[in-house]
Amino acid sequence: MDRNRGPVGPVSLFPESDYRFGAGPLRMRVERIDWNRPVRYDDDNWYEVDGVEVTADGREIGRRQALVRARSLSSLRRNVRP
Repeated sequence: MDRNRGPVGPVSLFPESDYRFGAGPLRMRVERIDWNRPVRYDDDNWYEVDGVEVTADGREIGRRQALVRARSLSSLRRNVRP
């Protein structure tokens, strides 16, 4: 728990092939997924994701938006607000 922000959620790891646009894996504490507006790209559905990017040791880098492949979000579908 972060005293200033409340409970801290788990960190999701997205391989470079499952998010746009960046290099290397993306570690992110996902706060919002726009389930209502999928983007068709690379013959798959992708969704805009908002959250906080973190380093491998858990330090916050800052706010981040990314376009993430739908199959990488399946475990988050019920737990993240739209």
